[in-house]
Amino acid sequence: MHRCLLVAEIVCLISHQIENSSLPSFARVCKAFRDPALDVLWSHQDSLGNLLRCMPEGVWEEAPGVDEDVTWSLTRPVLPSDWERPLLYARRVKVFIHDARTRVMNRPTSSEFMDSLRDCLPCQHLFPNIQTLWFYSHDEWTFRFVRLFLGPLINSMFLASPQSMTDLSLLAIIAADCPTLRSLEIVCTDTELDSETAVSALIHGLHGLEHIKVPCLNNAALEHAARLPSLKTLQLRSQTTLDPFRDTFVSNSTLFPALRTLAISGDNIDAVLPLLTLITNVQVESLAVDLPHELPAKCISQLYSAIARYCMKNRTSLKQLSYGHAPRRPTAIATSAETTAYLLKSPQVLLLTSFENLVFCTLASPLGFDLDNSTTADLAQAWPHLRELHIVAGAFVNHPSHVTLEGLLPFAQNCPHLSRLALPLEVSSPPSWPRKIQSSDGKRISQNALIVLDVCRSRLDINPLHVAAFLSSVFPRLGWIFTDQEPPPEDPPEDDVEESTEGLTFHERWKAVAAALPFLRNARAEERIWLRQ
Repeated sequence: MHRCLLVAEIVCLISHQIENSSLPSFARVCKAFRDPALDVLWSHQDSLGNLLRCMPEGVWEEAPGVDEDVTWSLTRPVLPSDWERPLLYARRVKVFIHDARTRVMNRPTSSEFMDSLRDCLPCQHLFPNIQTLWFYSHDEWTFRFVRLFLGPLINSMFLASPQSMTDLSLLAIIAADCPTLRSLEIVCTDTELDSETAVSALIHGLHGLEHIKVPCLNNAALEHAARLPSLKTLQLRSQTTLDPFRDTFVSNSTLFPALRTLAISGDNIDAVLPLLTLITNVQVESLAVDLPHELPAKCISQLYSAIARYCMKNRTSLKQLSYGHAPRRPTAIATSAETTAYLLKSPQVLLLTSFENLVFCTLASPLGFDLDNSTTADLAQAWPHLRELHIVAGAFVNHPSHVTLEGLLPFAQNCPHLSRLALPLEVSSPPSWPRKIQSSDGKRISQNALIVLDVCRSRLDINPLHVAAFLSSVFPRLGWIFTDQEPPPEDPPEDDVEESTEGLTFHERWKAVAAALPFLRNARAEERIWLRQ
């Protein structure tokens, strides 16, 4: 045998390149190959089946279940000697996945069977060297067995979803069983279940966390998280109202020393504002806030002001900013009173222009934004590094836009890397060609990065070919145009028949624009070839 194959690291690298079906044969070639091959073969497990099949014959049996499933059941008491061979392989498991949504536990088990395995286990940990646990519970009894799969070396854990207070009580023990946790994600699908106390107690007991993704935390747990020296990501999916933090704590300049990503979803703005006060001196690179769709414009303006205020010291570090998200094809039509309450004006949006290094930006309001060409010019000049920009409506059909096709020119001039743009437009007349083809210094305006344009629900009252000619000239690589009617509704609601019909008409016109783009792009390419000749 070649001497290189005597180096364990080399054999390990070779083992990683071999298909799982061939690893058993590779392990039997010689003793030098056995351990590296078995380590790779057993490192990732998505079922207890392989382990239990290592037990002596006759310990358990498979019985037909419901929907072609198979159920395990014990046929005799489990003896300590029955575990010798399974535990020999169990120590090689580094990743265990139990995801009931995809039936990766391909042999459903009963509560009694799992009770028996847990109670007769002759050691403290089934997987003593496990590093990653993904556990998705699907019924009222599965989650309580999560402790069977814990280990002292776990550094990454995903748990979903506790179904009862008993399940939540199990969270408190994780800190003691898994002291080396660096990444923790907990999902609670039962919105009626109050998980804040249990999750907060768990976070308070962990001191090496780098990534936290949980439903919500109380003030005490957030204060603990703020002092973690290595915390890089904090995501709160359903944060409840927070009390204001103590002034002496907020003024601490060492809070969140490593935090780079902050994402908060809550029921109201009071779930967000107290947390923003803690990031005044933090080099946050990504900030995402999600609140109810029907949040009034004054509350959104208050949020924008808070973001601009508390991130001002480190405004150059922020590269991703997101507020809200827009459901596809909103159909609700706002009344005049709702327009007054929900329409966001240009000055409110311009509060965010101090973040000069933004790369990705998503802004949504219930009714959209009252912007014009002057506003788009200010935004394009303020955010020259943009790659994606989405300015869209949320709960209601967007307010008629005042941004014309010429309002896209500042993005072509100032944002050379912008590849995706979502912005409602108002196209009632063809743009002026002299103004389009040259800038103030006499150079032609052209941007080669934009490939996707989402016009939401934009009016288009002119010949689509005029629009296609404009867009293909300014954005030669533009290939896709979307509207909020993707796909077109087959049966629009009766109350909104007129609006849906109009929206579908504009959708079809914009699709005609998109259909013309490849032909115009080919024609321009052919002209360039002739010019070179």
